[in-house]
Amino acid sequence: MSIDDCEVLIVGAGPVGFLLGLMLQAKGINVKLVERQKALYPLPRAVALDHESRRLIGTLGLSKELEPFLQNICFEGGENGTNYLWRDADLKMVVDLFFEEATRSGFASQVAFCQPELEAVFNKAAIDRKLPVLRGYTVSALHERGDKVEVSLDAVIMKQGMTTIEDRDFTQQLDTTANGASHIQISASYVIGCDGANSTVRRLMGFPTTDLNFENDWLVVDLMLRDGYVPPRVAKIGCCQVCDPKRPTTIVNGGHGRKRFEYMRLENETKEELLQDDKIWPLLAPWGFNKDNCDLERKVIYTFRARWANEANMGRVLLAGDALHLMPPFMGQGLNSGLRDAGALAWRLPLMLSGVAKPEALLNSYGKERLEHVQWLTIHSVKLGEVVCETDPIKSKEMHAALRKNPPPQLYNPPLGKPGILTDQKEAGELSLQRPLKVLLGVEDQPLFDAVHGYGWVLLNLGDSSVDSKLSRESRQFFTDVLGGKCISISSSQDYHGEYHAWFGNRMGLDHVVLIRPDFYVFGHVTTDKVDELVQELRTKMGAQ
Repeated sequence: MSIDDCEVLIVGAGPVGFLLGLMLQAKGINVKLVERQKALYPLPRAVALDHESRRLIGTLGLSKELEPFLQNICFEGGENGTNYLWRDADLKMVVDLFFEEATRSGFASQVAFCQPELEAVFNKAAIDRKLPVLRGYTVSALHERGDKVEVSLDAVIMKQGMTTIEDRDFTQQLDTTANGASHIQISASYVIGCDGANSTVRRLMGFPTTDLNFENDWLVVDLMLRDGYVPPRVAKIGCCQVCDPKRPTTIVNGGHGRKRFEYMRLENETKEELLQDDKIWPLLAPWGFNKDNCDLERKVIYTFRARWANEANMGRVLLAGDALHLMPPFMGQGLNSGLRDAGALAWRLPLMLSGVAKPEALLNSYGKERLEHVQWLTIHSVKLGEVVCETDPIKSKEMHAALRKNPPPQLYNPPLGKPGILTDQKEAGELSLQRPLKVLLGVEDQPLFDAVHGYGWVLLNLGDSSVDSKLSRESRQFFTDVLGGKCISISSSQDYHGEYHAWFGNRMGLDHVVLIRPDFYVFGHVTTDKVDELVQELRTKMGAQ
């Protein structure tokens, strides 16, 4: 059967697909999601959510719904000054990654969470906002014809003996327009593959990939803590990588009431034996966990890999998330990189569909900006992984000594790749700053910039008046009417801690205006008298009509 066409079809209703779908819908785009799972998957997977992801989710007005599920990276009671530590076999510090320090986004670098809880928040928003999700279907064919992509969907048939995971207290969402059909035809202007590491979209389209040949099997164990109990030994060391050549181990929070342990499979072990309970409990025992104080919620073997697609799109078919890139989890950037992909596409696709900008310019820049960014993160995740995964005691000791002497740079926000929809300035492609603004008299906790001014394109300057009057009629019409941009100024009295003045003064100039994109990255900056030229450069970079 055929169902109504859409402008954007997103394959995969995980966090990346949901975020992109909801962001596009908020901009008035006709979007549908298709997902092979018939219900939300109830078990933990990703456990680290970073500051950029939280800010992107905030654009949907879902921060309050998500906040109760977020947890600090470190347990209370951990060692003073610790964040996310790399320790040796004796639990002595090798390096500190400072995950709880403030970032440009105004949040801690990372927090812990449980993925099903995030997906439940997204799913409820999709239901409330009537975002169509076709569950129980997989893509069987993709054909680009002119300005459309024709997509064939087949119902997922469970093999005899297989069972589905029940919808444990999560709201299941089905699109009744499918009527249980075994085969569906649908056309879309663009198809986005957000369907994970084993992406069907990537396979059907034949996207070439680059593999860094990093491959290690790890046992991932998720624990439900009884009465929130954390053994003293674990509470003291907090979340960390234990770089023990005898048994490389990861200990992290998994959201409230949960703890995750990861153990690298050794050469003399099989996957099957490592998954046995009588193997798992002895691994947990030295840390103080046992059957009396916790329950095994999930146990699974993951093969950590590092690869990326060489291109982010083939015509009107694009990739995002794990379908586009795959990295080891040692920096906690796999899912977060996918959510950045969604943020980068959420402003590009509406401009392409409306005819405001040339698709080629926006598609090419998406691939350039995002791939260079994730390649940096992937390569550094592998480098850190090599330290964790080393099983030779001598080499491991040498690595630790080298890291202690020359710690890695605390750079977890590499700039976007260039050329893109960016100027060639150093600050272009960097994250913009978000800090509290003093707008409520007599209130100690002041709101962050986004809560005051909302989201979208921004021309930001310091002072008592914005640069709106300095724009030509043509530039004002393009920036405010076509892009929906805002001209905003921050006065000295509003700059609560003087951090905006420090950012401008140190990175750009106190008399500058900075153009910020909807994904919170800096496009470029100029002195206020040249703001018209900056807007025109944006228009040129986009190939705007």
